Parts: sequence; C-alpha cells; structure tokens
Amino acid sequence: MDPAPQDDRRFALRASDADRDHVAKLLGEALAEGRLDAEEHAERIEGVYAAKTLGQLRPFVADLPVNFAPPSTAGLGGATAPASARGGRDVGVPAAPDRVVAVFGEQKRRGRWLMRNGLDVKAFFGSVELDLTEAVLEQRELTVSVTSILGEVKLIVPDGVLVVDEGAAILGERKMELAPIGAYTADTPVVHVRGLTLLGNVEARRPKRPSILKDWFRNR
Repeated sequence: MDPAPQDDRRFALRASDADRDHVAKLLGEALAEGRLDAEEHAERIEGVYAAKTLGQLRPFVADLPVNFAPPSTAGLGGATAPASARGGRDVGVPAAPDRVVAVFGEQKRRGRWLMRNGLDVKAFFGSVELDLTEAVLEQRELTVSVTSILGEVKLIVPDGVLVVDEGAAILGERKMELAPIGAYTADTPVVHVRGLTLLGNVEARRPKRPSILKDWFRNR
C-alpha cells in the first residue's frame, strides 16, 4: 500500500482519531458485505490505527467502492471525487439510523452483521436479542440507545469487548457489568449502552460456554 503522492499536501495532514474511526467504519462495512475476509480486515484495521497521516489512511480503502472523505478533509475542496463519479456510495452523506423494534413480538440479530454506531433499539411489550459474537463493530467505540418498556433486551457480548451502562431504570432492571476478559487497553472495543428501562429488563452477558461435565457424559 503506497502512501499518497508527496505533492498532494492535503494528504500530508496528520490524521485524527475521527479519521481513523471513519476508515475503520468503511472497512467494517466491506467485511460485512464480503469484500474483505476476516484476515484482510484485521490486517487493515491494525494499519489504520497505526496510520499518522491522511495519505497513509487512503490506501486501506483504495480498492473498495467507497468515497474516502475522512472528517479532516471536509472543507478542503476537491479532496476526494464524488462517490457517484467513482461508482461507490457517498459516505459523506449520513446514512439513515439503524433501528431494531419489537412491539408485542421478538427480534433477533445473529451471525455476521454490522453493528453501527447509534443503533436504536426499542422493545415495547416485546423482546430483542442482539448477538455480537460474530458481529462487525462499525468502529472501536460505539453507542447503542436501548429503550425497554415492559419489554426485554438482551446483548450477547464476546470476550474482549467492554460494555458500559449509561442508562436509567425505573421499576426495571439493567444488568451490564461486563469487564473485558484480559487487560483493558486503548484498543479494547467499547459499547456504551444508553436509554431508559421502564418496567422492563436490559441485560448484557457473555456467550454460554459448553459444560465440560455435559461433554464428558455425551462422549461416553
């Protein structure tokens, strides 16, 4: 991956955390769409968070149908070509918010799916289950808004992901005291859970591990 041309002074600018998170989001979408495999995604993410300049960030998405457009290029004029001209989607235009709503019913997200920052979850007399075990986090630190009114919301969170409860409960219960397995570092993914629980329940837990004793009896 070659850096941007030396005569392009725009891409000699130092990259911000927002720039790196923006490129990580694009890579997460590419993984969810099947354009990158898990190994390629991991390699590029490592490079993104080690990048110092915008020019070092650009090559990580150069072969993907997206508009580079990190936050620091806003207002620089012509820093990137319009997505329509390149055949990719215009990531400079905010996408519609992602929502999961259960009203007198049940909603589940499992397998490989893209968990976007700002995900809005509502459970009214219903239940929602979000299984993050194979999910792709849009960025390293994201926020989820959860509203549970006489409903239940359950998050299944893999090891290595920290959950921070920033919501409130009124005649309800919130159980989300999940520290990461292992040492907490600057690279630890963090999910902030906000919102209101009214006469409902919001819970985050680790995936269930198979019982050693049960496996022993099954193999007898």
